[in-house]
Formats: sequence, structure tokens, C-alpha cells
Amino acid sequence: MTEVEEEYSPNKMTAIVASAETGEILALSNRPSFNPNEYQSITNYTNYAVSDRFEPGSTMKIFTLAGAMQDKVYNGNETFQSGTYEVNGTTVGDHNQNRGWGEISYDEGLQRSSNVAFAKLAVDKLKPSRFYEYLDAFGFREKTGVDLPGESSSLIAESSALDAATTAFGQGTAVTPIQLVQATTAVANDGEMMKPYVIQKIYNSNSKEYTYEAEPEVVGNPISKETAEKVREKLKTVVSGEHGTGHAYDIEGIEVAGKTGTAQISKPDGPGYISGHNQNIFSFLGMAPADDPKIIVYVAVDRPNLEGHESGSAPVSKIFN
Repeated sequence: MTEVEEEYSPNKMTAIVASAETGEILALSNRPSFNPNEYQSITNYTNYAVSDRFEPGSTMKIFTLAGAMQDKVYNGNETFQSGTYEVNGTTVGDHNQNRGWGEISYDEGLQRSSNVAFAKLAVDKLKPSRFYEYLDAFGFREKTGVDLPGESSSLIAESSALDAATTAFGQGTAVTPIQLVQATTAVANDGEMMKPYVIQKIYNSNSKEYTYEAEPEVVGNPISKETAEKVREKLKTVVSGEHGTGHAYDIEGIEVAGKTGTAQISKPDGPGYISGHNQNIFSFLGMAPADDPKIIVYVAVDRPNLEGHESGSAPVSKIFN
């Protein structure tokens, strides 16, 4: 992260590594950071991993996909017209200036990260009310209760079918990185969602005994083991598939399953999003090895200074890989 900070000078970054099976946080870091021994120079006290909420972008598609597969309304071979999709008189568009890729399958829509595919899954296939039930089941309405101070709550947009459509592909609704990691444990851990925790045990040096030892805690079962396995199979194609947006995360010798994200950033002084090259939060939410994940890694890099030929996956993959 320090190398990426020096090379790309992003506004900020956060990364979390968690045990897929227990929810234990194995590593967590932010930039800008500080040396606690030099407290006069501290400019940022915020732990973005738990205190920062933002629109997650396409990493949210993992959970829309999981809900659709659990309810058996996802048919990867079924085709749809990509590009644009009308919801309540508003046009939802794909990320390539609404051009889309013609008529493609939902599996290809996943690989290409089609917003239209996921809007249709939420609105037409699952229906908005059922889609929001899955957001509940994946823990996005509640704080995780991780044992760190300053955890933020989410902001779920749900006043219309349009809100369901945009939330399904990661816009309009804001969540925290730690919520994304907790939700991903359900996909990585065969349907069992694990509460994240940092403190493993506390030792009392006076009494020479452990006064606390963490116990892994299941906090939900949003999907079945079979669905979790199928979702991981689909997410492998994001990394290794012909049309996948995640080729930068294809690590030799390790099968990675995951989803890229490019989140727009709300204007601080009003409605709409800031625009321009690099003016996004680029992220990846992945797990490995894909068949039986041991770790989950989430990396988000906010507005890195990219060269004209570079994509947002350059700094993110440097950290993730």
C-alpha cells in the first residue's frame, strides 16, 4: 500500500484481509496512515475500513447474483439486450457510455460487469422486495459489530424500483468495507456468514491466564452451500473468463474468484457525481483458492493518479495480488 501511495498518490485507500472460515481479520490497513509514536503529525485518524461508507460499485453485484441464484431465477445462458434499460421512466446504462455489447448472455453480462444485467436481475427476476430481503440477509442494514471503534452504518436507498436497480449494481446505496467483507464470508464459507473480529485473545500477565478468547460467530445463512459454490464458480470467470474485467487478478497457481468495482463518488455539495478521468473508487473483492477459500481480500483505492493507458485495476491489483 505504501508503494501504491508513492506511485499513484490516491486520496485514500483501505484494504482488509479476513479468514473466510472464521471471520478473523488477518490484516487491515489504511492510507493515509500515521505513526502513533509521532502523534503531533497525525492528520488522519479515520479507519476507513469500518468508518467510511460509500457506494461500492460493482462489488455489490456479488450479492445480487447470489440472491438470484439462491432463488433459482438466474439462468446464465439466457440472453438480454445490453446497453440501456428503462426503469420507471429513467434509463439505466452500461459502463461503456450505455453502448453495451448487443444481445449477450447473463454469464457474459457478469464477466463484462453489465449494469443492465444486474438491474434486470433485481427488478425483473428477483423483484425489488425480494432483492431487499437479500440485502438484509447479507447484513447490509446493520453494523457488523466488529471489535473496533467508529463503525458507520449503511445508507440503503429503497424508495422505488429504480433504487433497487441501481443498488443491485452498487450505486445509490452506501455501505462500509467491513460490511462487504462480512457479506462475502457467506459466499466463501459455504453459506455461513461470519462476524468479523480483530482481537483473538487477551492475556492477563498478572494472573497468567487468558481472560478472553474469540469464538467464531455465525451471524446469518443468506444462501445455501450449493448456491455459494455456484456463485464462486461464476466469480472465477470474472478473473479468468474471456470477457472478464478481472484479468489483472489472475494469479498463476492460485484460482481467484471475485468482482471488480468502479464506484462513482457523490459531489460533496449537491446531487450527482464528480466526473473526469480517475475520479472513482476502484476496488476488488476476491477470495482464494476459489474452490475452498481460505482468505477474503478487499482493496479500495480512491482517485489514484493513473497514466492515460492505465486502468483502475493497476494500483488495486498491485495490493491484492
